[in-house]
Amino acid sequence: MANNPRGLLRHFIKENYADEIEETKSLHQQSRVGIDYNKLNRYLLEKGGEDFFKSEMYKFISAIEDEYNTNPSPKEHVSLKYINVPETVELHNLDATNNREWISCKAMVKNITDIRVDLKLAVYECPECMAQVVVDVSDGSDIVIPTVCKNCGGRKMRISKEMSEFRDFRIVKLEEPLELRKGGNTREFKGYMQDFLASPYHNIKAGDVVDVTGEFRIEPRKVRGKSEGFEFLIDIHNISPVDDAFEDYRLTENDKEMIIELSKRQDIYELLVNTLAPEVYGYDTVKEGLLLQLFEGSRPVEDVFKTDTMDRWTSHILLIGDPGIGKSQLISAVNKRAPKVISIAGTNTSQAGLTTSAVKDELTGTWTMEAGGVILADTGLLIIDEFDKLSPSAQKSLNEPMEQLSVSSAKAGLVQTMSARTSILAAANPKFSRFTDTKTIREQLDIAESTLSRFDLIFVLRDDVNEKKDKQLAKTLLTKSTIDKNLKTISDDCFKKYITYMKANCFPVLTEEVIELLSKFYVEVRQKAIESYDGKPITARDLKALERLTIARAKCEGRTSTKIEDAQEAIRIYSESLYSLGLDLTTAGEIVGMTSTKEMDIIIDVERMIRAKVDFEGLPLSSESINSLKYECGLKCHGTSLDSERVFKEALMKIENAL
Repeated sequence: MANNPRGLLRHFIKENYADEIEETKSLHQQSRVGIDYNKLNRYLLEKGGEDFFKSEMYKFISAIEDEYNTNPSPKEHVSLKYINVPETVELHNLDATNNREWISCKAMVKNITDIRVDLKLAVYECPECMAQVVVDVSDGSDIVIPTVCKNCGGRKMRISKEMSEFRDFRIVKLEEPLELRKGGNTREFKGYMQDFLASPYHNIKAGDVVDVTGEFRIEPRKVRGKSEGFEFLIDIHNISPVDDAFEDYRLTENDKEMIIELSKRQDIYELLVNTLAPEVYGYDTVKEGLLLQLFEGSRPVEDVFKTDTMDRWTSHILLIGDPGIGKSQLISAVNKRAPKVISIAGTNTSQAGLTTSAVKDELTGTWTMEAGGVILADTGLLIIDEFDKLSPSAQKSLNEPMEQLSVSSAKAGLVQTMSARTSILAAANPKFSRFTDTKTIREQLDIAESTLSRFDLIFVLRDDVNEKKDKQLAKTLLTKSTIDKNLKTISDDCFKKYITYMKANCFPVLTEEVIELLSKFYVEVRQKAIESYDGKPITARDLKALERLTIARAKCEGRTSTKIEDAQEAIRIYSESLYSLGLDLTTAGEIVGMTSTKEMDIIIDVERMIRAKVDFEGLPLSSESINSLKYECGLKCHGTSLDSERVFKEALMKIENAL
């Protein structure tokens, strides 16, 4: 049997999977049984045969599958698929020299068609003598229609829809996963899935990172029935989502040992912070926040999408600053060193480009859903420069993925919910180009409050004049010595691998001491805000941000539990981000439009003032009265976060509706 690969495969499956196959068939639906590559390969070598690839074991699986699927009912059909096949090639390296090769690679789903139907066995019938001709089209070849009945010579052969067999199929567009792209470039390949892989029981979505095995072929390219040259096609044997939210399949055992040793260093946190952006002078606290964003909070170990108990673990950061202050350099440094990242600009990005778009498939003419940036960056980082240039609708479209880790879309009759477990790093300019102390922070931000509230940290980078700082910066820039040679760092490659490993394998838990510290901080800060006439308390959303920062700080050192120092560091970074906004812990709510007791008194005063004028003059008010009231309203709102125009408009509308 050693020289009979098909016999070896038949015996192996019978010995190890026969019971599972029969049990699966009893489900009465299209199903799959996974044949483990590692287990099969050991068996082949033990029996004295060649290994999986040398014996071309992939050629025989379909024949063995047919032996188990003798029942004509497609609902009794079970697909046998190889799983855990090691990667043989990277997607971007595929070309004409790989024609007819059996490959295994990692890919990301760009879009996927809806389930379509195709012929599997075409049965042609002669209307004269009822003789039948069966044409097998299961190999994807074009149908050769019989024109003459071999029984009676009749020339009116017709297809019998009742006797023919059909199968599901879907077309999927695949591209290189973000973390594997060379120089940020990628190529797109078409994949063909059929039977179970294209059935409703097999769930693949746009944005998924998947393991793909199958035959790589060159096929005639057809667009709506017309031939247009040739194209690459992957005839997919098996495709399945990568189980882990962030795979560490690029890490060798030596890499893992190096990472474990590195995590034991006393100065590992300092090394990581220094490595993040050594070419950017200053902004130490901002760099710490950006580092913690890359590590994120602890996702569930069992990362089941959209469970009732799922809690956000991604971290979002907004950098706001005067032009030329270094925002772009910071995000460029993060873009260079983050393991999985997409970078876009708000000036040329639409809502569809961020979330999803409905595109017409050139092959079938049907609509498919194509993933946007926040979905394609799933489990990684999406960088958005010039965030303030996004349209209001595009900004608000991020509210769901920033909090719920998903994108729900209903376009062109397609309704889908796609995973978007993505951290967002955004950079924006103030509304009036530069920050000024004469206006409140809210007046200078052209971003909706509902979106602002979802950022864990918001840092304002101001172009303050400081002689010592300016002198050091000028010296650094003019000598072109952007990186301090005395700064202790690790290599960029090591930095990426460290984050990759910790995200996939380190899940720190909050200790009782940390829970007590964060709870006490939250209660005390809110109490102080309530007791203050100008107070605007933090919310539960801020508390969850502190939790994520605390866990991320523990991840930096590869610990399984958090320490008091982690929470203290998280509170410090969070507090300093507020100070950069000109706020403090008792006025943090201002950034999301919360009103203080003082401001509520002003609003009530404005309403009382307008009501008095209406009672005296009646409606509608004269233009002179309106201008006078607006002026008085502006004086009362001056020095607060209140928008006098909005306060006046809402107060007048409220009074008009009451009359």
